[in-house]
Amino acid sequence: MGANPEAPRPIPELSAVMPAYNEEAILPLALEEAVEALGSLCGRWELIVVDDGSTDRTPEILREWSERDPRVRPVTQRPNQGYTKALARGFSEARYDAIFYTDADAQFDLHEIEKLYPLLAEADMVAGYRVGRKDPWIRLLTSAVYNRLQGLVLGVRARDVNCAFKLFRRSFFDAVRIESDGFLIDAELYARAKRAGLTWKQVGVTHRPRERGSTTVRASTVTETLRELWRLRKRLEAGG
Repeated sequence: MGANPEAPRPIPELSAVMPAYNEEAILPLALEEAVEALGSLCGRWELIVVDDGSTDRTPEILREWSERDPRVRPVTQRPNQGYTKALARGFSEARYDAIFYTDADAQFDLHEIEKLYPLLAEADMVAGYRVGRKDPWIRLLTSAVYNRLQGLVLGVRARDVNCAFKLFRRSFFDAVRIESDGFLIDAELYARAKRAGLTWKQVGVTHRPRERGSTTVRASTVTETLRELWRLRKRLEAGG
């Protein structure tokens, strides 16, 4: 059942950013759930889906949805430029004062944005951490290693760095500019926020198994991760 159009919404306005690369199997479900949740929570909203050079039916699916509801805004990158560039592009396209991002794999319930939003009154970023994470054991292991490494190299303490469920004030991106082109966007967000004196809160969010398709994110080796983290640290120390 849809939300009562006359009822007040807990979130006045929100830009949601969702990167997508070859997600034709799960994208229709992700969009359906996102549109329903945003409609029930927000007075005004937009869903910016950054198609990062997909070669499957992702562009056609996005076109169909945007024709049906213009608040679904496809943004296309050609060729594929990677997760960090896709998110940065989406953030730059956002129109509203609260900016949220998640992935196109439908592993989160976007109704839980309502848990994060009140904390924007006292923090520049509100980040989810996955409760009862529903991923294969190898991803759980690599995530634990990554959290530990970024803490040691960057000095940032966060419970679940790469959780794709984060909410920002627009002003966050006035102070934090994204420069990485690898896979460290979440670590960079935390590290640059710390450097700029910004604050964050963390909230537990429900994590669900992926119902369709498979991840297109390549797992990085420990060596690759350390190399990228050290490059980021050197840039931060140099004022870049």
